Amino acid sequence: MLRVPNPLHAGLDFPAQNGGAPINQIVDTLGDDAAIIAITLARWDVPVTLLSNPLGDDDYGSRVSKQLKTSGLEASLSVVQGISTPIEVGVVDSTGSRTYFQQRDSEAVESIPAPGDSQLSDARMLYVDWYDGAKILETMERAQAYEVPVFLNLESRYSDAPNLADLLRFTTVCQVSIDEPDASGDPFTIGQDLLDVGIGTALVTMGARGCAVVQGSQRFQIRPPDVRVIDGYGAGASFSAGMIYGFQAGWPLEHCARFATALAGISCGIAGQALVTFDAVEKIAEGLTTERAAKRPSWGMPGTDTS
Repeated sequence: MLRVPNPLHAGLDFPAQNGGAPINQIVDTLGDDAAIIAITLARWDVPVTLLSNPLGDDDYGSRVSKQLKTSGLEASLSVVQGISTPIEVGVVDSTGSRTYFQQRDSEAVESIPAPGDSQLSDARMLYVDWYDGAKILETMERAQAYEVPVFLNLESRYSDAPNLADLLRFTTVCQVSIDEPDASGDPFTIGQDLLDVGIGTALVTMGARGCAVVQGSQRFQIRPPDVRVIDGYGAGASFSAGMIYGFQAGWPLEHCARFATALAGISCGIAGQALVTFDAVEKIAEGLTTERAAKRPSWGMPGTDTS
């Protein structure tokens, strides 16, 4: 579940303060993470339902509606008079760094609908983002009651885990990032800490260093493909989409992580959302390097060990 803003990605060399720079490319695309994930999975024939915030009766709302309809994705869309469609303007420079500016209508953001019982009971996985706030707790709890695994995108908020305890207690898979400002730490320690509070699988994305995965006794790192970074926006969401695809296909954990890392890498080399084929991702995934880490026992509630 996620609000659906309409990011504009502009590739340029970011200028100094009070300076300027030419824009190399402008791409009109959809976000945030859940929308990217849903569209990616739908393209690969995975049944997906996106629960969206309402759209404003404005130009951005029309663009979002049109793009979602052409994607073939099942999405709950409504247009509400008097609100503005949330938007985000993202600026990406030649180093791969990204800066964003957001305009959020609180009424729109707070109006994401909850899934119906039939939607939730038939689901193979529920994806949520930490920034959707306390309102998603009820849906996560319902998912747990239906024995539907919950995938939580925690971004760089792992150090705030005590304040996110309510979210974590309903979470099966947790993805965090240490490729953001003020984010740091040993990825395997972070992953193990999440397992210690009851998470089954911890995924730590690290930008140019790839990803680290911790599940039960499994601890490994996948090195990313060598790509020329053009647009780093949505790389984390692409990684999530790759993992979710592998999970629902019943793949081994390492296969999931290799596929996800390959997809995230490919997405960084394309402006906007990556329209790549399944076979292209699999081919790159096969060539990635896996590095095993020393195993460390869990002192809290153990994760699921599928090794």
